[in-house]
Amino acid sequence: MDDAVTSPTRRRPTSQKQVAPEPEKVMASVAEDEGVEGTSPPAPHPELDALIGKYNGLKTMIVDAAAAKRLLAINTGNRRLSRRRISQLAAEIREGHYENTGEPIIVSDNGVLNDGQHRLLAVIEADAAVEMDIRFGIPRKAFVKTGTGAARSAADVLSIREISGAPQIAMALRLLIAYERGLPDHLRDYFSNDEINRAYDRWPDIAQAVAKVQVYRFPPQVRSTPLFATTFLAMRAPKAARVDEWLHVLATGLEAHREHPAYVLRERLVRGVASELGTRERQLVRFALMIKSWNMFRQDEEVPMREFRWLPTGRDAQPFPRVTGARLG
Repeated sequence: MDDAVTSPTRRRPTSQKQVAPEPEKVMASVAEDEGVEGTSPPAPHPELDALIGKYNGLKTMIVDAAAAKRLLAINTGNRRLSRRRISQLAAEIREGHYENTGEPIIVSDNGVLNDGQHRLLAVIEADAAVEMDIRFGIPRKAFVKTGTGAARSAADVLSIREISGAPQIAMALRLLIAYERGLPDHLRDYFSNDEINRAYDRWPDIAQAVAKVQVYRFPPQVRSTPLFATTFLAMRAPKAARVDEWLHVLATGLEAHREHPAYVLRERLVRGVASELGTRERQLVRFALMIKSWNMFRQDEEVPMREFRWLPTGRDAQPFPRVTGARLG
């Protein structure tokens, strides 16, 4: 690697919480400040100015807000910005989780940014300095082929670690992170592969919960991501030894009376919620009903079918239930 700089990630201390600007406004500000439209030359950045449009090769550099703005000044044509992606990357940078993965910022041979606008905008939003690889001198026409490979999913990341049941575990971890942050407010949050990977390190026993559920033959309307998540939480709550009994009734409907919480949940899912598979909001209802069923079961409570429900909206709206006593720390 030519002239590699190995300085570690650096973050600037901030005295107060700042409201992040919209990426389109950041780009507009960069364009105004840096003269993208030709009204004035870009702000000088000697190190980058000596490379853009002149050098062919790879450099490892510390990129701060000033360097990011200089590179964004040559971003004359790129894909649509994702506000969520920028915020997620900025959060990783602020929290010290961002790493140089070797995927470079790409600058073409004619001095145009081919790839990297989201990472650069995240550096500006985080007001930090991070190590990045920058590849200079790639033909501009290669832009159309940049980023066309298959994206690696969270399940792929867990599979690489040789974790059995990675797809189910990855989906359950997403739901559990949202549960920890607070539902329903965080139902549609974006979770990076790194966040899922770190969540597994925190909660490796999710693998045991998934394996426990997979022992049983559940109706398709019952077997779902919320069931994996609820089982995990129940296994971390008081009376966890009774999880198998709850799952048995939920899977078979046997050895239970009509007002048994697991039996009522099973009947509700099989008869009335089958059409609700597929959307996050309906998944939320399913998760809430499963948590309510477990909480009632562990307290030896009974519930008539007509009273077993969770209403997220309306006059009788209820807060999202929590698994009583479950430990997430």
